Amino acid sequence: MFAIFKYLPLVGLLKDVSTAYKDETGKDRPAVLSRRFIGAVLALAGAFVSIQLGVEISADTLAQITDSLDKMVAAGTVLYGAVMVIVGLLKRKKDDIPKA
Repeated sequence: MFAIFKYLPLVGLLKDVSTAYKDETGKDRPAVLSRRFIGAVLALAGAFVSIQLGVEISADTLAQITDSLDKMVAAGTVLYGAVMVIVGLLKRKKDDIPKA
């Protein structure tokens, strides 16, 4: 049960856990090692900590957040695209580079 904790750093670094887990155990990766599950747990933990610390969001702050939601989505899309380009450049194979 606790053997899955050694794969958490891979999830944190956004690496492919499925292949590493299957190579070592011969089984499919459990759902608790998915990036989606770990992200949801972290989001819930952050919400719990902020509630425990007494962080309150006023109605004005909530209105500002919802008003700027389109800007946040656009900025997130651009940031995600930039990260995808950087990861693609770093992980490319030498054979994929076209010769001039």
